[in-house]
Amino acid sequence: MGVEGNDDMDTKMKPFEEKTVAIKNGETLFYRFRKGGNHKLVLLHGNMSSSANFDILMNEISTEFTIYALDQRGFGDSSYEKTADSIKAYADDLAQFAKAVELESFDLLGWSFGGNVAMRFAIDHKKMLNKLVLLSAGGLHGFPVEKRRFFGLIPTGKYLSSKEDIQKSVKPIEKIREKKQRKILQMVFNRTLYSNKKPNKARYVKYEKAFFQQRNLVDVNYALAHFNLTDTSNGVVDGTNEVSKIEVPVLIMHGKLDKIVPYSVAEETSEKLKNAEFKSFEEGSHALFVDETKTVCTTIFDFLVGT
Repeated sequence: MGVEGNDDMDTKMKPFEEKTVAIKNGETLFYRFRKGGNHKLVLLHGNMSSSANFDILMNEISTEFTIYALDQRGFGDSSYEKTADSIKAYADDLAQFAKAVELESFDLLGWSFGGNVAMRFAIDHKKMLNKLVLLSAGGLHGFPVEKRRFFGLIPTGKYLSSKEDIQKSVKPIEKIREKKQRKILQMVFNRTLYSNKKPNKARYVKYEKAFFQQRNLVDVNYALAHFNLTDTSNGVVDGTNEVSKIEVPVLIMHGKLDKIVPYSVAEETSEKLKNAEFKSFEEGSHALFVDETKTVCTTIFDFLVGT
């Protein structure tokens, strides 16, 4: 059974600036900014979340980092003027964001879906990237969803590829969002995202809001199903075999109790990425920075700043 978060921590939260910036493609991206030292660190959130979910990490990580945590297109308080249904689109948004806020080079942390975006960014915009942290990140094969029959109990060995099929598969989640069914959402989160340590009530309010603000659930799931950097098919698309193009030093952190992205996915990523370090967490869930805040922050600091 999960342990409730420390409610006292909310009274110690450091102030973050909340800003927006217009990028070249016509979107306006919201971001949380924490001024610190010379090490620039950008945070990319996962699906069904926003930069709000990084509040603990932004509060506890070393002040040597100046942090930019953005809401990706279609999430949180960022705009969604144009459909983004490829991982590349979100990676290109990040490149435009960096130019707009005058970030010439930086370190990048991607959590969950943000990890897939970060890997694409490391390939397409490598000159802007110093080091990469993959935190409970999606895998090199993306996230294809298997078709099932007989009320979802029997696998078919085939995968959902069209937006129409993906839309049907996420309909129960969309219903929770549309009707703002907070109790059901919290049950889902507790069983999957926060299966170990639970956020306190104040944080849950923020995290629920982030989920309810998302406007691109179908498009993101379509993008994840069509993302594949390996040399084999993921059941939806053939791989592009671009994994070797990720050349920067990489830190992979993954919990063995992750119920969203299996631990084996992180093991495969570690095996196929050159220059990768792997830090595993025996009791870690998908939200590692909630479960193991101090260890996660120390590990990130040692990798990005330490010699």
